[in-house]
Amino acid sequence: MMKAIDLFAGAGGLSLGLHLAGIDVVGAVEIDSHACETYRHNLGDHIFEKDITSFPPKEMEELMKSENLINSKKDIDLVVGGPPCPGFSNIGRSKISSLIKEGKWSGSEIRHSFIEDPRNKLFHQFVKYVKYFQPSVFLMENVSGMTSYRSSDNKPIIEVIRNEFENINYNVKIEMLTASDFGVPQSRKRIFFMGWRNDYNEPFFPVAKGFEITSMEAICDIPESWHHSDQMHESSLLSLKKSSEILSLKGERKLTPEGRKFLKEMRNRKPPKNGNLKRQKINLHRSRVVNPRDVGVFPEIKSGEFGIKKMFKDIDPSIITYPDNWRWNKSTGTIWNGRHGQYRRDYRWYNPGTFGDKMRRIRGDKPAPTIVAHLTHDGYMFIHPDLHRTITVREAARFQSFPDKFDFSANGKVPWSKQFKQVGNAVPPLLAKELGLSIMKSIH
Repeated sequence: MMKAIDLFAGAGGLSLGLHLAGIDVVGAVEIDSHACETYRHNLGDHIFEKDITSFPPKEMEELMKSENLINSKKDIDLVVGGPPCPGFSNIGRSKISSLIKEGKWSGSEIRHSFIEDPRNKLFHQFVKYVKYFQPSVFLMENVSGMTSYRSSDNKPIIEVIRNEFENINYNVKIEMLTASDFGVPQSRKRIFFMGWRNDYNEPFFPVAKGFEITSMEAICDIPESWHHSDQMHESSLLSLKKSSEILSLKGERKLTPEGRKFLKEMRNRKPPKNGNLKRQKINLHRSRVVNPRDVGVFPEIKSGEFGIKKMFKDIDPSIITYPDNWRWNKSTGTIWNGRHGQYRRDYRWYNPGTFGDKMRRIRGDKPAPTIVAHLTHDGYMFIHPDLHRTITVREAARFQSFPDKFDFSANGKVPWSKQFKQVGNAVPPLLAKELGLSIMKSIH
């Protein structure tokens, strides 16, 4: 069996996918304590909570040997990981644009700041580990935005990275993959670097499946549960039927065979050898509280629609019913809590001139949009396809192809906001599985 190590492992999406492909992940590294809790709870104790910049590969080898995970570094056939590069992401770009627009930074200053962010150079650590362990193959994942960035000396970032691997005698090929092409119900695009030693056959990337799982197919069997805490919204929420009875998109079409297979896999996936994926109820099924503003806005947003600007044309906020002790201030667009004597910012009516993409309903007949790590803050960009609320952690995990047994709370040890972060940062396990299968077929 191939043995692998997972760098920048997060909650373990890549590790889980490799396990599904028949690859044994014997070691992992992650700096985030909450992600490590989740990884240990679901996948095993072979993860080291370390800052990789101060954790030399030799030290990792010695720790794995001391715990009888390997005999020597020669046992490692595959090194995988996704170094964080926030400056190359769409969020990084958005932040750059916002700060420039607000006049807080000049274009050159802020771009230099993001490009020179130490987190954008963590791929150097990945290269260091590959050089030390000398695996037959490596696989490195990153955001699609990396393709259009250049280094401080104006070289394309992806070519800078390719050269670093070639300098340690690895052949490299680069490909952009879309998760929805591989059975993941999400249109997530990521760039992958695949490298191999000269004494091995060239590995190949997996071929697209030829079908897509829609967002409604992915979550239609999740029972409507305790996602809201205010009974005033009870009447605005719909109930879902059992998956055997459900018709996606209010009866427009039935579940596809691929959709039924996906649901079955999410419910029945087996754990890794040292894992802890116990059979449990559908957990983590809670969205943000639906407030009075949302009750007025959500029903008006159609499938796939960005709704915030339309809302200001079609809806008068003053007609929305608020609790008796709350008063809407038309001039400021906020709600005044007379009892507490303070403004509640989470109830404010958004400025129609900004946040044009703030409220978006997911299309039920297409894969979900890219699930983001900051979904706790930007959940309004992910309104349920049929229901008048934002998606829950469990639904986000389904869109990422995590099984229902995978507990991002680690038995309640991980806060809700961190659970969303872990889901959004993960490599979809089904995509990782296909990558693992392709690698194994090509080198054996």
